Amino acid sequence: MGLIEDETDEVSRLCENVIGCSKLITCMTSLIRVDIQQTESRQLTVCLRFPVDYPKNRLLIEFKSKTMSETFIERFSKVCDAKAAEYVGKPQVMNMLKFVDSYLRDNPLCIVTEEIFNLKKLLEGTKGELKLRQKSSTICLTARGEPFHFSAKFQVPEPYPLQRIQWEDCDCNLPAALMRFVNGQAKEIARQCVEPPLRQLKSAPPFQAKPSLERTLRFIIEVMKGIPAEKCPICGDLSLANDILTNPPTEEDDRFVIRMFCGHIYHQGCLKRFMSEPPFPPGGKICPALKKHRWSDGIQKIGAGTAKSELCQQRVTHDKWGLNDVKSAEAKWAHQQARIRELEEVIDFMQ
Repeated sequence: MGLIEDETDEVSRLCENVIGCSKLITCMTSLIRVDIQQTESRQLTVCLRFPVDYPKNRLLIEFKSKTMSETFIERFSKVCDAKAAEYVGKPQVMNMLKFVDSYLRDNPLCIVTEEIFNLKKLLEGTKGELKLRQKSSTICLTARGEPFHFSAKFQVPEPYPLQRIQWEDCDCNLPAALMRFVNGQAKEIARQCVEPPLRQLKSAPPFQAKPSLERTLRFIIEVMKGIPAEKCPICGDLSLANDILTNPPTEEDDRFVIRMFCGHIYHQGCLKRFMSEPPFPPGGKICPALKKHRWSDGIQKIGAGTAKSELCQQRVTHDKWGLNDVKSAEAKWAHQQARIRELEEVIDFMQ
């Protein structure tokens, strides 16, 4: 027998025993095909063909997968071509199958290659960072919107995307209310990726889990890029003053920021004046912002795009404030006006 026949015989005897989670589909001198299924996501079919004048030329390698991205397969093919070149002149098949198997095990983040590629593009020009930790299957993100930052370590679970990405703590220098919004909304987006809605139309297709990494981190990156430019709908000034980190406002300060359910960020002092002065429309005050906020609590869903450029028109509501009691607001304003008139009359009398 020649070398090619020897190698096909070796593969038929050893492949499934030496390479865990593998299944030999075809083993002929014209084609060797092996399925490697390490996890729900790390599934790869390896097709090997012997070139003319083998082994002086490297094996011809082709990959197919229903679970792994084209971005990964394209890049991995180049890695394997380079590795196969090292075995020129020697038996190559089992060596390459072992290499493929070990590479997938040593690089668990290969299942999110395309998502990582897209996130790195999104971070360009932002001074943000994305660092990969293959051994622990974690991704460290630092998203920036000067002078603010959000950093966290995200764990990609083995059953991904059936399970969502996880993270415990974050390092963020935004005001507490905004930090809770960014962190909480990100976790809600990740949850929606893997859990079906409580109420689903009977005509809707069966729920399928979606990859949560890019959707979640994209939200964090885009919010951090946009927050420094947020303006108070009342005064039109930046919601977060330039000195907010060196001179943070207290909860009683007029500069203290409050994020409404519509998504817009108000200065506390501006909001107090807006809510205490007429008109007092039935049902409560309407946000005066010139367009809907992209990250409104009412419209934020998986894959939600930019809000249309139309008036916000949402009621100004917040769980900390009783802002919709029209009669109370009118009575309070009337009382304040009466006090002002009384003071003016006293001044006139004294003069």
